[in-house]
Amino acid sequence: MNFVESIYQETENIQQAIMTHPFTQRIGNGTLEKDSFKFFIEQDYLFLLEYSKVLALATAKSPNYSTMSSFSKLLEETLNSEISLHIGYCEKLGITLNDLQTTQPALAMKSYTNFLVKVAYEGEFTEIIAALLPCMLTYAEIGLDLKKNKTNNNDPLYDEWIEMYSNQEFVNLASWLKDLVNNTAAESSKTQKQKMKKAYIDSCRFELEFWTMSLNKTTWTI
Repeated sequence: MNFVESIYQETENIQQAIMTHPFTQRIGNGTLEKDSFKFFIEQDYLFLLEYSKVLALATAKSPNYSTMSSFSKLLEETLNSEISLHIGYCEKLGITLNDLQTTQPALAMKSYTNFLVKVAYEGEFTEIIAALLPCMLTYAEIGLDLKKNKTNNNDPLYDEWIEMYSNQEFVNLASWLKDLVNNTAAESSKTQKQKMKKAYIDSCRFELEFWTMSLNKTTWTI
């Protein structure tokens, strides 16, 4: 059993809660309130900006050229492609660039990004990739699951979101990061693996809170 399989087994309850969360399930069947989805998309824009900082630090702390190159490409793709696509997608929802730039960070979003940036600045490379894994891997798993089970009369905007995270390019990136975590863990000390496990579990908890925040449009801000 590899590292990711072992922590999946240990965190079965939270994995199940993420995969069956009402927010994403309602995206899949088209019943999610559009205001909740707009709230999520606005907060996700802010998340991507902070996430890019973490990718930059992962690039800087990468142990070899190959990994550094991969993270630098992921950073470039996030900053110059994904965020632009995100802005274009927002326009379809009636969210302007000014709306995005003036959005106040919700507490759950800010707590998550503060955690990721802190790990990226203070932690080793091993911890950074473990903290990054839940975001990419759970989104790919959710995207594939929703694509498989979505209803035929779903909202086109929700369908587009599902396609975004179930497309082969994104799934491949998630798989690459999972393999990187497994290979890194296999060469890490017991202490490093313990820190990786904690970073991964903490990140999963923040992922779950992000979905709940979005469902309830929890507007507590910092």
